[in-house]
Amino acid sequence: MHFPHIQINMFVVQLMFFVLLFKVTSSGSGGHSVWLLSSLISGRTQFPEFTGVILLDDIQVRYYDSEIKRLMRVGHAGKKTKELNLGQELEFILNEFFPAMRKRLKMFQNHFNLTSGGVHVQQRLTGCEVLENGEPVHMMYRDSSNGVDTNSLMYNMTHFTYAGIDRVDLQSENMKQLPYQMMFSNFYLPYCVQAVKYLLDSEKRLVMRRVRPRVRFLTKQVLGGAQVTCMATDFYPRHINLTLLRDGRPVDQEELTGGSVLPNGNGLYQVRKTLTVGDEELKNKHSFTCTASHLSLDNRLEVSWTAQFSRSHRISIISAPLGLVVASFLLMLLLWYRKRHRERSEGVGMETTESSQESVAEPMISSDPVTQRSAK
Repeated sequence: MHFPHIQINMFVVQLMFFVLLFKVTSSGSGGHSVWLLSSLISGRTQFPEFTGVILLDDIQVRYYDSEIKRLMRVGHAGKKTKELNLGQELEFILNEFFPAMRKRLKMFQNHFNLTSGGVHVQQRLTGCEVLENGEPVHMMYRDSSNGVDTNSLMYNMTHFTYAGIDRVDLQSENMKQLPYQMMFSNFYLPYCVQAVKYLLDSEKRLVMRRVRPRVRFLTKQVLGGAQVTCMATDFYPRHINLTLLRDGRPVDQEELTGGSVLPNGNGLYQVRKTLTVGDEELKNKHSFTCTASHLSLDNRLEVSWTAQFSRSHRISIISAPLGLVVASFLLMLLLWYRKRHRERSEGVGMETTESSQESVAEPMISSDPVTQRSAK
């Protein structure tokens, strides 16, 4: 069954996931995780008031909103089908989040006197991370209102850590009460671990896939030198080690720009690092190497490029200002030529007019005697 109103842009969902999740430091345990990203929108928009997106590691696998009111499985190209096997607990959680997030957003609006209408957004990221052997590492959730972090709670299997962020503390007393913590550790955590196991079984092909990166150099000539970019794209999973070498030695990070791993929008990732090389360095003809290490590779991928400085490089750099000077000169020459041509045309016209007038006047002064007698 097709639902046009729930065709979510995967690229946007992944970016929202990164912004919220990677503010929290990952444990790097090498296990798997499940995250529920819930969004509540207050105000008139084209979107459902409440949506929930479930990600296994970093892949969107389930979807729910307040209009369809049921959990959908996300397959290839974002296609959604009805979910039958994940149980009623998740729908219970989603239905519980809906009014709770609406209340939280109302509290935030009152706190900052944002009661004059408009569009306001409440978001919550909830999830857990589990080791390969099934043992939970931690569980957490994080709230934000209109893009402002408000509250977070972390449970690392031994104790709870609560944080009211940016002086916006909306529910500290409730979160610090023992019944709330008991529900968090005795209901939410076991179910989250169960969800990780179930989703890994059903989506193993997506999560366990290995896609080799494509590594290449990009060069761009700029004023005073060139930009050299080491790029790896279309790989999965997202963890990769990309290094730019100059004459066999790693380039200092202070000289590089970029380096963040970003989603491509097709379920794969890309990363690039850029170095600006001056004209003098180009003359030295350094050898640059881009190397990538990834889970999909048995050995490192290496791509090399040798810096070159030539007259064509200098000409291409100054081509824009030189072209402007040449164009200005040609324009001035054209204007001068048209002016000279107009002056010459006007001069010839005046001579022709004078000659015509003289020709007309001559018969009136005729020396013919017959004509003179007739005049008398």
